[in-house]
Amino acid sequence: MLLLDLIPAPTLRDFADILFLTFVTYQLYVWFRETRALRVLIGLLVLGAIYSLAKMWGFFLTTRVFQVLWQVLLILLLILFQSEIRQVLEKVSPLRYLRSRKRYFHGAFIRDLVETVFELASEKTGALIVLVRNDNPDEFIHSGHTIMALPEPSLIKTIFSRHAPAHDGAVILSQDCITQMGCVLPLSEKKGIPEQYGTRHRAALGISEKTDVVCLVVSEERSEVSTVTNGEIRTWEKPELLAEKLKDWLGITESPSVTPKEFLKGAFVKNWGAKLGALAMVSMAWLILASQQEVKISITAPVKHVNIPSELVLGKDSAESVSLALSGSRNSIKSLKDQGVRVYVDLENLSSGTHQIRLSAKNIDLPLGVNVNNVAPKKIRVILNRADKEIR
Repeated sequence: MLLLDLIPAPTLRDFADILFLTFVTYQLYVWFRETRALRVLIGLLVLGAIYSLAKMWGFFLTTRVFQVLWQVLLILLLILFQSEIRQVLEKVSPLRYLRSRKRYFHGAFIRDLVETVFELASEKTGALIVLVRNDNPDEFIHSGHTIMALPEPSLIKTIFSRHAPAHDGAVILSQDCITQMGCVLPLSEKKGIPEQYGTRHRAALGISEKTDVVCLVVSEERSEVSTVTNGEIRTWEKPELLAEKLKDWLGITESPSVTPKEFLKGAFVKNWGAKLGALAMVSMAWLILASQQEVKISITAPVKHVNIPSELVLGKDSAESVSLALSGSRNSIKSLKDQGVRVYVDLENLSSGTHQIRLSAKNIDLPLGVNVNNVAPKKIRVILNRADKEIR
């Protein structure tokens, strides 16, 4: 029972706080999973837990060493993970969602392109085609040859022919045109990529993790066509299905509206293990930190007059209550509400008549950890009358 008393009772604001931070934690996991950034974040959480325990147990030397270590780590993280930090900031930028989707590609182009990649697959010819959407991928593209040509099927087949000098590189398509060929793309650093996927798939994963491009990958070994978007690989067997999906991705057709049932299913059922893990981690952090949270309250406390001289009585117009502004930890405030607050005024050695008594924190009975920020009024009026006059 005593343990339950130490656990702070969450409010509606706390529930909203926990749910919001759970969403942020889950999104960070989705963005960084299977990358070196996620492993570093897990390492930082472990170091943070060690630092918290050392501080709780009073390990002075360990605490001081970790305080210096955190300052160095902050600078190192900004240097080592500047690309990942920029990606996160770009993803949460509201401009990313406010701007309209570009509609540079048309339906006939999509049909011809899909037919071409499936023909390349049937001929066991590897290919990597990058379709540019909103983000500009130029800073991640290296060693390419700049051209400006219409994406004719014969030209695309020629570029990826085994005897062509640029067949191992990627072709960049933007605004219905081939803008670059023979490009080198950054390889994905994800762990756990199936061995069946070679350099082309890893390059497509790498560029899709950094921008919103759509990549078409043709595997010469397996004669299959795959798409890579947002770091996910999907294999297609029917050209018609791929063409429809490309139209959706490239903004040629609008996405079908999502029903409330589908939205709730995706929000709670999809990847539920990671979501529960994020909720558990955030809830544990809240339990640890909530009891230390400083809370401010304003209350009206009754005035209790003590040590009234025997020959005197308290007059009817004497102050009966004052307003207090208090602050303290959540647990201290909780215990304060349970036991109540009183303001004690010592009237010993006072004579009959009207008195103005200045109040201070010494007049207020408070539990340890609760501070008085303000008392109103700062002076209260106390009227003392002689007992024989009150009787008459």
